[in-house]
Amino acid sequence: MKTSFENLSLQFDPLIKSQIQSLGVTGRYDEYYQVGLIGLWEAFKRFDQNKGDFGPFAYRTVRGKMLEQLKKEAKYKAVHVGFSIELTETIPFEGGVLPLENEVLEMYLSDLTLNQRKWVVKKIFLQMKEAEIAEEEGVSIHAVKSWRKQALLKLRSRAERHEIYQRK
Repeated sequence: MKTSFENLSLQFDPLIKSQIQSLGVTGRYDEYYQVGLIGLWEAFKRFDQNKGDFGPFAYRTVRGKMLEQLKKEAKYKAVHVGFSIELTETIPFEGGVLPLENEVLEMYLSDLTLNQRKWVVKKIFLQMKEAEIAEEEGVSIHAVKSWRKQALLKLRSRAERHEIYQRK
């Protein structure tokens, strides 16, 4: 005889599969199916019948768990992989989306230290505040501001050198 969670997982199997599809992670189906099951398990454990129906609660919990995983992966890639294609293909701006070539970014950021690159990615691409970066990296806000200052000096210097070469 199956346990109640096993029955629940069979019942909510279509929900997990539909979320995998809607979030566009079908290429990593097994991984996200597991994340969905974990979300369903958490919903199963935390559900309070007095607060409403289980279906909507399970939906929010499963989808939230998958979105949380996507966010963690994006942050990890931004810091540990450097400038992956997903991060550098486009940067939003007022007129829509401006495509950037990975090689151009690498050229401009090659002079930066790892911490300065972290600041560029987290501040510019992920729109994080200095306090959030400091907390995530386990350093003081002063340290993050130092990364910013040095990164901007190097980037400005690089841009000025590039501009001089273009004028000749």
